[in-house]
Amino acid sequence: MVNISQIGKKIKKIKIGHLFYNNKFVAVFSIISSFIIWVVVSSNSTENIPITISDIPVDITLSESATQDGLKIFSGQDITARVEVKGNRMIVGQLTKNDIQVSAPQAINTIMSPGNYTLELSAKKVGMLKDYTIVSDVKPSVITVMVDRYRESEFPIEPQIDFSAKSGYFVGNTVLSTSSVIISGPETEISKIKKVVVKGSIPGEVSEPLTLKLPIIMYDTYGQAITNETITSNFYEVEVSIPVLMKKEVLIKPNFSNLPKGIDLSREYKDLIKINPSKLEIAGPESVVSNIKSLDLEPIEFTSLNMKNSKFTLPISLPQGCRSLNNVYSAEMEVNMSLFKERNITVSRFSFLNSPTDKRVNVYNGSINVNLIGSSKSINNLKSSDITAQIDFDGKDGNLSSMEMPVKLIIEGFQDVWTSGKYFVNVSLVDLSD
Repeated sequence: MVNISQIGKKIKKIKIGHLFYNNKFVAVFSIISSFIIWVVVSSNSTENIPITISDIPVDITLSESATQDGLKIFSGQDITARVEVKGNRMIVGQLTKNDIQVSAPQAINTIMSPGNYTLELSAKKVGMLKDYTIVSDVKPSVITVMVDRYRESEFPIEPQIDFSAKSGYFVGNTVLSTSSVIISGPETEISKIKKVVVKGSIPGEVSEPLTLKLPIIMYDTYGQAITNETITSNFYEVEVSIPVLMKKEVLIKPNFSNLPKGIDLSREYKDLIKINPSKLEIAGPESVVSNIKSLDLEPIEFTSLNMKNSKFTLPISLPQGCRSLNNVYSAEMEVNMSLFKERNITVSRFSFLNSPTDKRVNVYNGSINVNLIGSSKSINNLKSSDITAQIDFDGKDGNLSSMEMPVKLIIEGFQDVWTSGKYFVNVSLVDLSD
């Protein structure tokens, strides 16, 4: 255990005078003494010390009637002022801008309508500390404020983009990310705005779509740009997109399904089809348009053609991202049926595919009348024995005793002949044991 009595004896042996021979003690003692002396002298000093209080906000109050009339200060209210004060060093050293109020007292009585007003500023004490003096005028001593009614208006945005497209390219309508802007501020200033535009200039010749971000610019009646800090808008720049597309004129071609092998549209039957328009000027991305050689119409089932049904209105399908510069998206197609002859023939020759192995197939009436179309030579030489009516039972219920079945007509030896229309026959399934 620590012997307290022994510690006490040691402390008594230390003499105060010996401490002043210790350099560290002397240094610390000097600093503390100096601070105490400074505090005592400052608190008892009658000397007034001047200092400047800066960044004091200016308080401008409008009358109740002016406020009800919609008046508002748009500029000048953000000005700060400074004043010089004098007082006891301890007092003025504690002052901040919150201890002094700078105002324009005459504002409440003079501001009654829109306009620019010159106001005198004055300062007064508002904080807890009062034992000091404001010794100078407010700086600045006067300010000018703009007073007006608030107005908000919507303006369409006009694009004004200067550029040149490369030859062989089409420029579409300029598209803005937003078509209008809401601008607000002093009524007098908003009324000066005649139009709002976005302007840009692209050097050289362009051959691909453009996307730009451009600032909005306000213009007055005289074509002068308006710049006013009191005016604000709901946005300050717009994204501008300009489609620049490759142009190309392409052929429109017919498209058929089940076209007879003997009808070659590129040779003896090259004038069989008439299409209006036969060509179409399109525009689209270069990577797509450069590879397009022709446009195929919607396919037509060739068996639907006959002497009474030879004219069609068909849609023109364009690749993704392409457009018709003619604003044409359909074509009239006519087949010249004067090159063919029509004939009705009774077919009594039948063949069966995938029929039930334990059943016999009977065709009611034993024949079918079909309408055939082809070249005059082939139609004149065609016999009933050259045609087979084929019936396929694939997927059909073999347990049924009778049913209606579609017929596929197979014409042997005549490749420029086809059947017009679709045909069905009624058949019965009979057990082989019957």
